Amino acid sequence: MARLECKPKPFHKGQTPLTMILHQYLPLILTLYSSFLEQFFHNLVYAAVLSRARGHLLYKVRHHLDLAALDDVSTAYHHTEGAGAPATHLVPHLVRALLVQYLFGLSYRQLEQLLFTDLMARWFVGYGLFETPPDHVTLQRFEMWVCQNHKRAFFDEVVKQIQAAYPEERTRTQIGDTYAMHANADQEDLTPLLYHTCKHILGLAIQALPHELDHAMQGFTWNDLFGTYKELPAFLLSKEQRVARLQRVAASAFDLSTRLSFVLQAHSTQEFPELRLWLGYLQKIISDEFSIHNQIAQRLPPNQQGSFRIGSASDPEATYRVHGPNPEDTSFGYNVQLSISTSGFVYETQAYTGAAPDQSGVAALVSEQKIHLGSCPPKLIYDQAAGCGKTRADVCAASDGQTLLVSKLPSYEKSTQRFGPYDFRLSPDGLTLSCPAGKNTQIAYRSRSGEGRDFRFLDHQCWNGKPPIHMKNADLPQRCPLWERCRVERMGPRTMRQVFISDYRNEVLAAHVYNQTEMFELEMKARPQVERTIFDLTHYNGARRCRKRGLDNADWQAKMCAMAYNLKRWMRRIALPPLLGVVSVW
Repeated sequence: MARLECKPKPFHKGQTPLTMILHQYLPLILTLYSSFLEQFFHNLVYAAVLSRARGHLLYKVRHHLDLAALDDVSTAYHHTEGAGAPATHLVPHLVRALLVQYLFGLSYRQLEQLLFTDLMARWFVGYGLFETPPDHVTLQRFEMWVCQNHKRAFFDEVVKQIQAAYPEERTRTQIGDTYAMHANADQEDLTPLLYHTCKHILGLAIQALPHELDHAMQGFTWNDLFGTYKELPAFLLSKEQRVARLQRVAASAFDLSTRLSFVLQAHSTQEFPELRLWLGYLQKIISDEFSIHNQIAQRLPPNQQGSFRIGSASDPEATYRVHGPNPEDTSFGYNVQLSISTSGFVYETQAYTGAAPDQSGVAALVSEQKIHLGSCPPKLIYDQAAGCGKTRADVCAASDGQTLLVSKLPSYEKSTQRFGPYDFRLSPDGLTLSCPAGKNTQIAYRSRSGEGRDFRFLDHQCWNGKPPIHMKNADLPQRCPLWERCRVERMGPRTMRQVFISDYRNEVLAAHVYNQTEMFELEMKARPQVERTIFDLTHYNGARRCRKRGLDNADWQAKMCAMAYNLKRWMRRIALPPLLGVVSVW
Protein backbone atom coordinates (compact mmCIF):
# COMPACT_ATOMS: atom_id res chain seq x y z
CA MET A 1 0.00 0.00 0.00
CA ALA A 2 1.36 3.41 -0.94
CA ARG A 3 2.51 5.52 1.97
CA LEU A 4 0.11 8.34 2.84
CA GLU A 5 1.78 11.57 3.74
CA CYS A 6 0.16 14.57 5.32
CA LYS A 7 2.14 17.77 5.29
CA PRO A 8 1.82 19.52 8.66
CA LYS A 9 0.10 22.86 8.54
CA PRO A 10 1.46 25.90 10.36
CA PHE A 11 0.02 26.66 13.76
CA HIS A 12 -1.71 29.89 14.58
CA LYS A 13 -1.47 31.85 17.76
CA GLY A 14 -4.27 30.98 20.19
CA GLN A 15 -4.91 27.37 19.02
CA THR A 16 -5.29 24.74 21.76
CA PRO A 17 -3.26 21.51 21.55
CA LEU A 18 -6.37 19.46 20.56
CA THR A 19 -7.24 21.93 17.86
CA MET A 20 -3.68 21.83 16.62
CA ILE A 21 -3.72 18.01 16.48
CA LEU A 22 -7.06 17.84 14.58
CA HIS A 23 -5.96 20.60 12.26
CA GLN A 24 -2.81 18.67 11.47
CA TYR A 25 -3.99 15.03 11.28
CA LEU A 26 -7.75 15.11 10.44
CA PRO A 27 -7.25 14.78 6.64
CA LEU A 28 -5.07 11.74 7.23
CA ILE A 29 -7.68 10.15 9.53
CA LEU A 30 -10.49 10.74 7.03
CA THR A 31 -8.42 9.23 4.26
CA LEU A 32 -7.49 6.11 6.21
CA TYR A 33 -10.97 5.44 7.62
CA SER A 34 -13.22 6.76 4.82
CA SER A 35 -15.00 3.44 4.14
CA PHE A 36 -15.58 2.87 7.85
CA LEU A 37 -16.94 6.37 8.31
CA GLU A 38 -19.22 6.07 5.30
CA GLN A 39 -20.68 2.85 6.67
CA PHE A 40 -21.04 4.44 10.10
CA PHE A 41 -22.99 7.42 8.77
CA HIS A 42 -24.98 5.11 6.46
CA ASN A 43 -26.15 3.05 9.44
CA LEU A 44 -26.71 6.11 11.59
CA VAL A 45 -28.91 7.96 9.07
CA TYR A 46 -30.89 4.91 7.89
CA ALA A 47 -31.48 3.79 11.50
CA ALA A 48 -33.00 7.18 12.28
CA VAL A 49 -35.18 7.10 9.15
CA LEU A 50 -36.36 3.51 9.56
CA SER A 51 -37.19 3.91 13.24
CA ARG A 52 -40.30 5.87 12.19
CA ALA A 53 -41.05 4.10 8.89
CA ARG A 54 -42.86 0.94 9.98
CA GLY A 55 -46.07 2.09 8.29
CA HIS A 56 -44.38 3.11 5.05
CA LEU A 57 -45.42 1.12 1.97
CA LEU A 58 -41.84 0.30 0.95
CA TYR A 59 -40.95 -0.83 4.47
CA LYS A 60 -43.87 -3.26 4.52
CA VAL A 61 -43.18 -4.51 1.01
CA ARG A 62 -39.56 -5.25 1.90
CA HIS A 63 -40.65 -7.16 5.00
CA HIS A 64 -43.33 -9.31 3.32
CA LEU A 65 -42.43 -9.67 -0.39
CA ASP A 66 -39.78 -12.21 -1.39
CA LEU A 67 -38.07 -11.02 -4.57
CA ALA A 68 -35.65 -13.93 -4.97
CA ALA A 69 -37.61 -15.39 -7.91
CA LEU A 70 -37.63 -12.05 -9.74
CA ASP A 71 -33.90 -11.67 -9.15
CA ASP A 72 -33.34 -15.11 -10.66
CA VAL A 73 -35.34 -14.49 -13.85
CA SER A 74 -33.56 -11.16 -14.36
CA THR A 75 -30.00 -12.47 -14.01
CA ALA A 76 -29.67 -12.80 -17.80
CA TYR A 77 -29.94 -9.03 -18.23
CA HIS A 78 -26.71 -7.86 -19.90
CA HIS A 79 -25.11 -11.23 -19.22
CA THR A 80 -22.24 -12.14 -21.55
CA GLU A 81 -19.80 -15.03 -21.49
CA GLY A 82 -16.19 -14.46 -20.53
CA ALA A 83 -14.46 -11.79 -18.52
CA GLY A 84 -15.78 -8.27 -18.43
CA ALA A 85 -16.17 -5.21 -16.30
CA PRO A 86 -18.39 -5.57 -13.24
CA ALA A 87 -21.91 -4.23 -13.54
CA THR A 88 -22.37 -0.63 -12.50
CA HIS A 89 -25.86 -1.33 -11.15
CA LEU A 90 -26.77 -4.78 -9.89
CA VAL A 91 -29.85 -6.50 -11.29
CA PRO A 92 -31.51 -6.81 -7.84
CA HIS A 93 -31.30 -3.03 -7.52
CA LEU A 94 -32.98 -2.56 -10.92
CA VAL A 95 -35.72 -5.06 -10.00
CA ARG A 96 -36.58 -3.07 -6.90
CA ALA A 97 -36.37 0.23 -8.75
CA LEU A 98 -38.95 -1.08 -11.23
CA LEU A 99 -41.23 -1.93 -8.32
CA VAL A 100 -40.87 1.60 -6.93
CA GLN A 101 -41.68 3.06 -10.35
CA TYR A 102 -45.07 1.33 -10.60
CA LEU A 103 -45.94 1.55 -6.91
CA PHE A 104 -45.79 5.35 -7.16
CA GLY A 105 -46.66 5.80 -10.86
CA LEU A 106 -43.41 7.51 -11.87
CA SER A 107 -41.76 8.26 -15.18
CA TYR A 108 -38.10 7.32 -15.68
CA ARG A 109 -36.87 10.83 -14.86
CA GLN A 110 -39.13 11.06 -11.82
CA LEU A 111 -37.82 7.71 -10.60
CA GLU A 112 -34.23 8.86 -11.13
CA GLN A 113 -34.92 12.00 -9.10
CA LEU A 114 -36.66 10.04 -6.34
CA LEU A 115 -33.70 7.67 -5.95
CA PHE A 116 -31.39 10.67 -5.56
CA THR A 117 -33.54 12.55 -3.03
CA ASP A 118 -35.69 10.06 -1.08
CA LEU A 119 -33.94 8.00 1.60
CA MET A 120 -36.72 5.41 1.87
CA ALA A 121 -36.59 4.76 -1.87
CA ARG A 122 -32.78 4.48 -1.81
CA TRP A 123 -32.92 2.09 1.12
CA PHE A 124 -35.61 -0.08 -0.50
CA VAL A 125 -33.80 -0.31 -3.83
CA GLY A 126 -30.52 -1.16 -2.07
CA TYR A 127 -28.28 1.87 -2.47
CA GLY A 128 -26.10 3.14 0.33
CA LEU A 129 -26.12 6.70 1.56
CA PHE A 130 -23.11 7.64 -0.58
CA GLU A 131 -23.75 5.45 -3.65
CA THR A 132 -24.96 6.77 -7.01
CA PRO A 133 -28.32 5.33 -8.21
CA PRO A 134 -29.04 4.62 -11.91
CA ASP A 135 -30.10 7.27 -14.39
CA HIS A 136 -33.31 7.25 -16.43
CA VAL A 137 -31.67 5.59 -19.46
CA THR A 138 -30.52 2.59 -17.42
CA LEU A 139 -33.96 2.26 -15.86
CA GLN A 140 -35.66 2.39 -19.26
CA ARG A 141 -33.38 -0.24 -20.79
CA PHE A 142 -34.03 -2.65 -17.96
CA GLU A 143 -37.80 -2.25 -18.15
CA MET A 144 -37.76 -2.78 -21.92
CA TRP A 145 -35.74 -5.98 -21.45
CA VAL A 146 -38.13 -7.33 -18.81
CA CYS A 147 -41.14 -6.44 -20.97
CA GLN A 148 -39.70 -8.35 -23.93
CA ASN A 149 -38.47 -11.41 -22.03
CA HIS A 150 -40.52 -11.80 -18.82
CA LYS A 151 -43.72 -9.86 -19.30
CA ARG A 152 -45.70 -11.77 -16.66
CA ALA A 153 -42.94 -12.34 -14.10
CA PHE A 154 -43.69 -9.47 -11.69
CA PHE A 155 -47.47 -9.82 -11.83
CA ASP A 156 -47.50 -13.62 -11.45
CA GLU A 157 -44.98 -13.63 -8.61
CA VAL A 158 -47.02 -11.18 -6.54
CA VAL A 159 -50.22 -13.17 -7.12
CA LYS A 160 -48.50 -16.42 -6.13
CA GLN A 161 -47.23 -14.92 -2.88
CA ILE A 162 -50.69 -13.52 -2.11
CA GLN A 163 -52.12 -17.02 -2.59
CA ALA A 164 -49.44 -18.42 -0.30
CA ALA A 165 -50.31 -15.85 2.37
CA TYR A 166 -54.07 -16.42 1.97
CA PRO A 167 -54.68 -20.05 0.82
CA GLU A 168 -58.45 -19.47 0.64
CA GLU A 169 -57.88 -17.16 -2.33
CA ARG A 170 -57.60 -20.12 -4.70
CA THR A 171 -61.22 -21.10 -4.13
CA ARG A 172 -62.78 -17.65 -4.26
CA THR A 173 -65.27 -16.62 -6.93
CA GLN A 174 -63.90 -14.07 -9.40
CA ILE A 175 -65.48 -11.11 -11.20
CA GLY A 176 -64.53 -10.00 -14.70
CA ASP A 177 -64.93 -6.79 -16.67
CA THR A 178 -63.11 -4.47 -19.08
CA TYR A 179 -61.82 -0.90 -19.08
CA ALA A 180 -60.40 1.45 -21.69
CA MET A 181 -56.69 2.30 -21.89
CA HIS A 182 -56.15 5.38 -24.04
CA ALA A 183 -53.46 5.15 -26.72
CA ASN A 184 -50.34 7.30 -26.51
CA ALA A 185 -51.07 8.67 -29.98
CA ASP A 186 -53.39 11.24 -31.52
CA GLN A 187 -56.26 10.18 -33.74
CA GLU A 188 -55.78 11.12 -37.38
CA ASP A 189 -58.19 11.88 -40.17
CA LEU A 190 -58.04 9.53 -43.12
CA THR A 191 -55.99 11.78 -45.39
CA PRO A 192 -53.06 12.33 -42.96
CA LEU A 193 -53.39 8.69 -41.81
CA LEU A 194 -52.83 7.45 -45.37
CA TYR A 195 -50.10 10.01 -45.93
CA HIS A 196 -48.09 9.06 -42.81
CA THR A 197 -48.56 5.32 -43.35
CA CYS A 198 -47.35 5.53 -46.95
CA LYS A 199 -44.40 7.70 -45.91
CA HIS A 200 -43.31 5.11 -43.36
CA ILE A 201 -43.72 2.28 -45.87
CA LEU A 202 -41.60 4.10 -48.43
CA GLY A 203 -38.86 4.62 -45.85
CA LEU A 204 -38.81 0.89 -45.10
CA ALA A 205 -38.89 0.02 -48.81
CA ILE A 206 -35.95 2.31 -49.58
CA GLN A 207 -33.86 0.51 -46.96
CA ALA A 208 -34.99 -3.01 -47.90
CA LEU A 209 -35.42 -2.85 -51.70
CA PRO A 210 -33.56 0.21 -53.03
CA HIS A 211 -32.89 -1.11 -56.55
CA GLU A 212 -36.21 -2.87 -57.10
CA LEU A 213 -38.11 0.13 -55.79
CA ASP A 214 -36.80 2.42 -58.55
CA HIS A 215 -38.17 0.14 -61.24
CA ALA A 216 -41.46 -0.57 -59.42
CA MET A 217 -42.32 3.10 -58.90
CA GLN A 218 -41.81 4.22 -62.49
CA GLY A 219 -44.84 6.19 -63.64
CA PHE A 220 -46.18 6.66 -60.11
CA THR A 221 -47.93 10.00 -59.61
CA TRP A 222 -46.32 11.31 -56.45
CA ASN A 223 -48.36 14.52 -56.38
CA ASP A 224 -51.57 12.50 -56.02
CA LEU A 225 -50.27 10.97 -52.81
CA PHE A 226 -48.27 13.77 -51.19
CA GLY A 227 -49.82 16.81 -52.82
CA THR A 228 -48.07 19.79 -54.41
CA TYR A 229 -45.97 22.59 -52.97
CA LYS A 230 -48.03 25.15 -51.00
CA GLU A 231 -51.17 23.06 -51.31
CA LEU A 232 -54.03 24.49 -49.24
CA PRO A 233 -54.54 22.87 -45.81
CA ALA A 234 -57.67 20.83 -45.29
CA PHE A 235 -59.42 23.38 -43.06
CA LEU A 236 -59.43 25.91 -45.92
CA LEU A 237 -61.10 23.52 -48.36
CA SER A 238 -64.78 23.03 -48.94
CA LYS A 239 -66.43 19.71 -48.16
CA GLU A 240 -66.37 18.69 -51.84
CA GLN A 241 -62.68 19.57 -52.14
CA ARG A 242 -61.79 17.56 -49.03
CA VAL A 243 -63.69 14.54 -50.37
CA ALA A 244 -61.93 14.84 -53.75
CA ARG A 245 -58.51 15.06 -52.07
CA LEU A 246 -59.27 12.01 -49.91
CA GLN A 247 -60.34 9.98 -52.93
CA ARG A 248 -57.18 10.98 -54.79
CA VAL A 249 -54.91 10.05 -51.87
CA ALA A 250 -56.72 6.73 -51.30
CA ALA A 251 -56.43 5.73 -54.97
CA SER A 252 -52.73 6.64 -54.97
CA ALA A 253 -52.13 4.70 -51.72
CA PHE A 254 -53.86 1.68 -53.27
CA ASP A 255 -51.56 1.99 -56.30
CA LEU A 256 -48.51 2.10 -53.98
CA SER A 257 -49.73 -0.96 -52.10
CA THR A 258 -50.28 -2.89 -55.35
CA ARG A 259 -46.80 -2.06 -56.68
CA LEU A 260 -44.96 -3.02 -53.49
CA SER A 261 -47.00 -6.21 -53.06
CA PHE A 262 -45.97 -7.27 -56.56
CA VAL A 263 -42.30 -6.64 -55.73
CA LEU A 264 -42.52 -8.69 -52.50
CA GLN A 265 -43.99 -11.67 -54.37
CA ALA A 266 -40.51 -12.38 -55.71
CA HIS A 267 -39.13 -12.77 -52.18
CA SER A 268 -39.66 -15.26 -49.39
CA THR A 269 -42.45 -14.49 -46.95
CA GLN A 270 -39.83 -14.54 -44.17
CA GLU A 271 -37.99 -11.57 -45.65
CA PHE A 272 -38.71 -7.94 -44.77
CA PRO A 273 -41.19 -8.63 -41.93
CA GLU A 274 -41.58 -4.99 -40.88
CA LEU A 275 -42.26 -3.84 -44.43
CA ARG A 276 -44.85 -6.58 -44.86
CA LEU A 277 -46.43 -5.65 -41.52
CA TRP A 278 -46.86 -1.99 -42.46
CA LEU A 279 -48.05 -2.89 -45.93
CA GLY A 280 -50.73 -4.97 -44.23
CA TYR A 281 -51.71 -1.93 -42.15
CA LEU A 282 -52.11 0.14 -45.31
CA GLN A 283 -54.19 -2.53 -47.03
CA LYS A 284 -56.41 -2.80 -43.95
CA ILE A 285 -57.02 0.95 -43.85
CA ILE A 286 -58.01 0.96 -47.51
CA SER A 287 -60.25 -2.12 -47.27
CA ASP A 288 -61.96 -0.84 -44.10
CA GLU A 289 -62.70 2.63 -45.44
CA PHE A 290 -62.91 2.54 -49.25
CA SER A 291 -64.28 0.71 -52.24
CA ILE A 292 -61.90 1.00 -55.20
CA HIS A 293 -62.91 0.26 -58.80
CA ASN A 294 -60.94 1.24 -61.89
CA GLN A 295 -58.50 3.30 -59.78
CA ILE A 296 -61.38 5.36 -58.34
CA ALA A 297 -61.82 5.31 -54.55
CA GLN A 298 -65.23 5.74 -52.96
CA ARG A 299 -65.76 6.08 -49.21
CA LEU A 300 -67.79 3.22 -47.75
CA PRO A 301 -70.94 4.03 -45.76
CA PRO A 302 -70.57 3.65 -41.97
CA ASN A 303 -72.47 0.34 -41.83
CA GLN A 304 -70.01 -1.23 -44.31
CA GLN A 305 -66.76 0.00 -42.76
CA GLY A 306 -64.44 -2.38 -40.93
CA SER A 307 -64.89 -2.92 -37.21
CA PHE A 308 -61.17 -2.90 -36.30
CA ARG A 309 -60.36 0.48 -37.83
CA ILE A 310 -56.84 1.88 -37.49
CA GLY A 311 -56.87 5.46 -36.25
CA SER A 312 -53.22 6.53 -36.10
CA ALA A 313 -50.04 5.79 -38.01
CA SER A 314 -48.07 6.35 -34.78
CA ASP A 315 -49.81 3.39 -33.11
CA PRO A 316 -51.48 1.18 -35.74
CA GLU A 317 -52.39 -1.49 -33.16
CA ALA A 318 -54.74 0.92 -31.36
CA THR A 319 -58.36 0.98 -32.56
CA TYR A 320 -61.66 2.56 -31.57
CA ARG A 321 -63.44 1.12 -28.53
CA VAL A 322 -67.21 1.69 -28.60
CA HIS A 323 -68.68 0.92 -25.19
CA GLY A 324 -72.08 2.56 -25.32
CA PRO A 325 -74.56 4.50 -27.46
CA ASN A 326 -73.15 7.95 -26.61
CA PRO A 327 -70.15 9.50 -28.41
CA GLU A 328 -68.47 9.93 -25.01
CA ASP A 329 -68.38 6.13 -24.70
CA THR A 330 -65.98 5.84 -27.65
CA SER A 331 -62.25 5.88 -26.94
CA PHE A 332 -59.16 5.33 -29.05
CA GLY A 333 -56.74 2.79 -27.67
CA TYR A 334 -57.02 -0.62 -26.04
CA ASN A 335 -59.62 -2.78 -24.34
CA VAL A 336 -58.22 -4.32 -21.15
CA GLN A 337 -59.79 -7.42 -19.61
CA LEU A 338 -59.34 -8.16 -15.92
CA SER A 339 -60.52 -10.66 -13.36
CA ILE A 340 -60.57 -9.99 -9.61
CA SER A 341 -61.39 -12.19 -6.66
CA THR A 342 -64.23 -11.26 -4.33
CA SER A 343 -61.54 -10.12 -1.87
CA GLY A 344 -60.40 -7.51 -4.40
CA PHE A 345 -57.11 -8.90 -5.75
CA VAL A 346 -56.49 -8.85 -9.52
CA TYR A 347 -55.81 -12.38 -10.73
CA GLU A 348 -55.55 -11.86 -14.48
CA THR A 349 -55.43 -9.00 -16.94
CA GLN A 350 -55.02 -8.96 -20.72
CA ALA A 351 -54.91 -6.04 -23.16
CA TYR A 352 -56.55 -6.24 -26.59
CA THR A 353 -57.00 -3.70 -29.34
CA GLY A 354 -59.82 -1.29 -28.62
CA ALA A 355 -62.30 -2.74 -31.11
CA ALA A 356 -62.04 -6.26 -29.66
CA PRO A 357 -65.47 -7.21 -28.21
CA ASP A 358 -65.63 -7.89 -24.49
CA GLN A 359 -66.69 -11.52 -24.87
CA SER A 360 -63.66 -12.42 -27.02
CA GLY A 361 -61.26 -12.32 -24.05
CA VAL A 362 -63.36 -13.88 -21.29
CA ALA A 363 -62.08 -17.44 -21.76
CA ALA A 364 -58.47 -16.20 -21.71
CA LEU A 365 -59.00 -14.85 -18.18
CA VAL A 366 -59.43 -18.47 -17.07
CA SER A 367 -56.96 -20.21 -19.38
CA GLU A 368 -54.08 -17.84 -18.48
CA GLN A 369 -54.63 -18.49 -14.77
CA LYS A 370 -54.58 -22.20 -15.39
CA ILE A 371 -51.28 -21.95 -17.29
CA HIS A 372 -49.41 -19.51 -15.06
CA LEU A 373 -50.98 -20.02 -11.62
CA GLY A 374 -52.01 -23.66 -11.88
CA SER A 375 -55.59 -23.07 -10.75
CA CYS A 376 -58.96 -21.86 -12.02
CA PRO A 377 -61.72 -20.02 -10.15
CA PRO A 378 -64.85 -22.07 -9.38
CA LYS A 379 -67.03 -19.26 -10.79
CA LEU A 380 -66.43 -16.21 -12.98
CA ILE A 381 -69.07 -13.48 -12.73
CA TYR A 382 -69.38 -11.26 -15.79
CA ASP A 383 -71.87 -8.81 -17.28
CA GLN A 384 -74.36 -9.59 -20.03
CA ALA A 385 -71.69 -9.22 -22.74
CA ALA A 386 -70.46 -12.73 -21.85
CA GLY A 387 -73.91 -14.29 -21.60
CA CYS A 388 -74.03 -16.02 -24.99
CA GLY A 389 -73.66 -19.77 -25.23
CA LYS A 390 -70.36 -19.73 -27.13
CA THR A 391 -68.60 -17.73 -24.42
CA ARG A 392 -69.94 -20.07 -21.75
CA ALA A 393 -68.69 -23.09 -23.70
CA ASP A 394 -65.27 -21.46 -24.24
CA VAL A 395 -64.86 -20.79 -20.51
CA CYS A 396 -65.83 -24.37 -19.69
CA ALA A 397 -63.33 -25.72 -22.22
CA ALA A 398 -60.55 -23.37 -21.06
CA SER A 399 -60.94 -24.55 -17.46
CA ASP A 400 -61.60 -28.23 -18.24
CA GLY A 401 -65.03 -27.84 -16.69
CA GLN A 402 -63.75 -26.30 -13.43
CA THR A 403 -65.16 -22.78 -13.95
CA LEU A 404 -68.82 -21.80 -14.22
CA LEU A 405 -69.50 -18.55 -16.07
CA VAL A 406 -72.20 -16.59 -14.25
CA SER A 407 -73.85 -13.93 -16.37
CA LYS A 408 -77.22 -12.62 -17.44
CA LEU A 409 -78.52 -14.04 -20.68
CA PRO A 410 -78.98 -11.80 -23.71
CA SER A 411 -82.59 -11.00 -24.53
CA TYR A 412 -83.04 -13.74 -27.13
CA GLU A 413 -85.69 -12.99 -29.77
CA LYS A 414 -88.04 -11.34 -27.21
CA SER A 415 -88.31 -8.06 -29.11
CA THR A 416 -91.33 -9.58 -30.92
CA GLN A 417 -94.05 -12.09 -30.07
CA ARG A 418 -92.79 -14.47 -32.72
CA PHE A 419 -91.63 -17.89 -31.59
CA GLY A 420 -87.86 -18.08 -31.27
CA PRO A 421 -85.39 -20.99 -31.27
CA TYR A 422 -85.82 -21.65 -27.54
CA ASP A 423 -89.58 -22.04 -27.94
CA PHE A 424 -88.84 -25.18 -30.00
CA ARG A 425 -87.89 -28.46 -28.31
CA LEU A 426 -84.84 -30.43 -29.42
CA SER A 427 -84.71 -34.18 -28.84
CA PRO A 428 -81.96 -35.55 -26.55
CA ASP A 429 -80.07 -36.99 -29.52
CA GLY A 430 -80.21 -33.63 -31.29
CA LEU A 431 -81.77 -35.04 -34.46
CA THR A 432 -85.44 -34.03 -34.11
CA LEU A 433 -86.90 -30.58 -33.53
CA SER A 434 -90.50 -30.12 -32.33
CA CYS A 435 -92.46 -26.92 -32.81
CA PRO A 436 -94.89 -25.49 -30.19
CA ALA A 437 -97.77 -27.09 -32.13
CA GLY A 438 -96.24 -30.56 -31.83
CA LYS A 439 -94.94 -30.97 -35.41
CA ASN A 440 -91.55 -32.66 -35.83
CA THR A 441 -88.79 -32.34 -38.39
CA GLN A 442 -85.40 -33.94 -38.99
CA ILE A 443 -84.50 -31.81 -42.01
CA ALA A 444 -81.43 -29.85 -40.92
CA TYR A 445 -78.39 -28.24 -42.57
CA ARG A 446 -75.32 -26.54 -41.20
CA SER A 447 -75.98 -22.82 -41.02
CA ARG A 448 -73.91 -20.43 -43.12
CA SER A 449 -74.51 -17.50 -40.79
CA GLY A 450 -73.61 -18.99 -37.41
CA GLU A 451 -72.37 -21.98 -35.43
CA GLY A 452 -75.38 -24.26 -35.55
CA ARG A 453 -77.98 -25.93 -37.76
CA ASP A 454 -81.02 -24.66 -39.64
CA PHE A 455 -84.04 -26.94 -39.14
CA ARG A 456 -86.83 -26.67 -41.71
CA PHE A 457 -90.58 -27.17 -41.26
CA LEU A 458 -92.23 -27.64 -44.68
CA ASP A 459 -95.45 -25.93 -45.73
CA HIS A 460 -97.63 -29.05 -45.62
CA GLN A 461 -96.86 -29.51 -41.92
CA CYS A 462 -98.60 -26.22 -41.16
CA TRP A 463 -101.89 -26.95 -43.00
CA ASN A 464 -104.63 -29.53 -42.79
CA GLY A 465 -104.57 -30.77 -46.32
CA LYS A 466 -102.87 -29.22 -49.31
CA PRO A 467 -101.56 -25.68 -48.72
CA PRO A 468 -103.23 -23.00 -50.87
CA ILE A 469 -101.28 -20.96 -53.39
CA HIS A 470 -102.33 -17.51 -52.14
CA MET A 471 -103.25 -16.48 -48.64
CA LYS A 472 -106.21 -14.36 -49.80
CA ASN A 473 -107.97 -17.49 -51.14
CA ALA A 474 -106.95 -19.73 -48.25
CA ASP A 475 -109.27 -21.40 -45.78
CA LEU A 476 -107.66 -19.87 -42.69
CA PRO A 477 -109.18 -22.33 -40.14
CA GLN A 478 -107.20 -25.08 -41.94
CA ARG A 479 -103.83 -23.60 -41.10
CA CYS A 480 -101.93 -24.13 -37.83
CA PRO A 481 -103.59 -22.27 -34.94
CA LEU A 482 -100.18 -20.85 -33.98
CA TRP A 483 -99.46 -19.55 -37.49
CA GLU A 484 -99.53 -15.86 -36.56
CA ARG A 485 -97.06 -16.33 -33.71
CA CYS A 486 -94.78 -18.51 -35.84
CA ARG A 487 -94.66 -16.54 -39.11
CA VAL A 488 -94.26 -12.91 -40.08
CA GLU A 489 -97.17 -11.35 -41.90
CA ARG A 490 -95.53 -11.22 -45.31
CA MET A 491 -94.95 -14.99 -45.49
CA GLY A 492 -97.07 -16.89 -47.98
CA PRO A 493 -98.94 -20.13 -47.25
CA ARG A 494 -96.30 -22.31 -48.95
CA THR A 495 -93.30 -20.76 -47.20
CA MET A 496 -91.25 -23.11 -45.05
CA ARG A 497 -90.36 -22.18 -41.46
CA GLN A 498 -86.63 -22.23 -40.76
CA VAL A 499 -85.33 -22.37 -37.18
CA PHE A 500 -81.69 -21.85 -36.20
CA ILE A 501 -80.49 -24.17 -33.41
CA SER A 502 -77.17 -23.12 -31.94
CA ASP A 503 -74.40 -25.58 -31.11
CA TYR A 504 -74.36 -23.99 -27.66
CA ARG A 505 -78.04 -24.46 -26.91
CA ASN A 506 -77.41 -26.67 -23.88
CA GLU A 507 -75.19 -24.03 -22.25
CA VAL A 508 -77.92 -21.40 -22.66
CA LEU A 509 -80.61 -23.67 -21.26
CA ALA A 510 -78.46 -24.57 -18.26
CA ALA A 511 -77.77 -20.88 -17.64
CA HIS A 512 -81.48 -20.12 -17.84
CA VAL A 513 -82.14 -22.63 -15.04
CA TYR A 514 -79.25 -21.36 -12.89
CA ASN A 515 -80.28 -17.72 -13.33
CA GLN A 516 -83.57 -18.44 -11.54
CA THR A 517 -81.78 -19.32 -8.28
CA GLU A 518 -81.16 -17.11 -5.25
CA MET A 519 -77.42 -17.69 -5.55
CA PHE A 520 -77.43 -15.99 -8.95
CA GLU A 521 -79.14 -12.92 -7.49
CA LEU A 522 -76.50 -12.68 -4.75
CA GLU A 523 -73.68 -13.04 -7.28
CA MET A 524 -75.11 -10.29 -9.47
CA LYS A 525 -75.17 -7.98 -6.44
CA ALA A 526 -71.44 -8.65 -5.93
CA ARG A 527 -70.54 -7.84 -9.54
CA PRO A 528 -70.27 -4.00 -9.10
CA GLN A 529 -67.27 -4.60 -6.86
CA VAL A 530 -65.10 -4.84 -9.97
CA GLU A 531 -65.98 -1.24 -10.86
CA ARG A 532 -64.24 0.00 -7.71
CA THR A 533 -61.13 -1.95 -8.64
CA ILE A 534 -61.16 -0.46 -12.15
CA PHE A 535 -61.47 3.01 -10.62
CA ASP A 536 -58.41 2.37 -8.45
CA LEU A 537 -56.42 1.04 -11.39
CA THR A 538 -57.24 3.91 -13.72
CA HIS A 539 -57.15 6.81 -11.24
CA TYR A 540 -54.46 5.83 -8.72
CA ASN A 541 -52.27 3.20 -10.42
CA GLY A 542 -51.65 4.64 -13.89
CA ALA A 543 -53.70 2.21 -15.98
CA ARG A 544 -55.81 4.75 -17.88
CA ARG A 545 -53.30 6.07 -20.42
CA CYS A 546 -50.70 3.94 -22.19
CA ARG A 547 -47.19 5.26 -21.58
CA LYS A 548 -45.79 3.70 -24.75
CA ARG A 549 -47.16 2.49 -28.07
CA GLY A 550 -48.14 -0.96 -29.24
CA LEU A 551 -50.25 -3.79 -27.89
CA ASP A 552 -47.36 -5.53 -26.11
CA ASN A 553 -46.51 -2.37 -24.18
CA ALA A 554 -50.17 -1.83 -23.29
CA ASP A 555 -50.43 -5.40 -21.97
CA TRP A 556 -47.19 -4.98 -19.97
CA GLN A 557 -48.43 -1.74 -18.41
CA ALA A 558 -51.79 -3.28 -17.52
CA LYS A 559 -50.06 -6.15 -15.72
CA MET A 560 -47.60 -3.93 -13.87
CA CYS A 561 -50.34 -1.53 -12.76
CA ALA A 562 -52.36 -4.52 -11.51
CA MET A 563 -49.24 -5.79 -9.72
CA ALA A 564 -48.86 -2.42 -7.95
CA TYR A 565 -52.55 -2.43 -7.02
CA ASN A 566 -52.27 -5.97 -5.58
CA LEU A 567 -49.22 -5.04 -3.52
CA LYS A 568 -50.91 -1.98 -2.03
CA ARG A 569 -54.05 -3.94 -1.21
CA TRP A 570 -52.00 -6.73 0.33
CA MET A 571 -49.97 -4.34 2.47
CA ARG A 572 -53.14 -2.66 3.76
CA ARG A 573 -54.43 -6.00 5.05
CA ILE A 574 -51.40 -6.84 7.18
CA ALA A 575 -50.25 -5.48 10.52
CA LEU A 576 -47.19 -3.29 10.98
CA PRO A 577 -44.01 -5.36 10.63
CA PRO A 578 -41.36 -5.34 13.37
CA LEU A 579 -38.34 -3.07 13.14
CA LEU A 580 -35.61 -4.63 11.06
CA GLY A 581 -32.61 -5.45 13.20
CA VAL A 582 -29.97 -5.06 10.51
CA VAL A 583 -29.78 -1.83 8.54
CA SER A 584 -28.14 -2.79 5.28
CA VAL A 585 -28.74 -3.02 1.59
CA TRP A 586 -30.64 -5.94 0.04
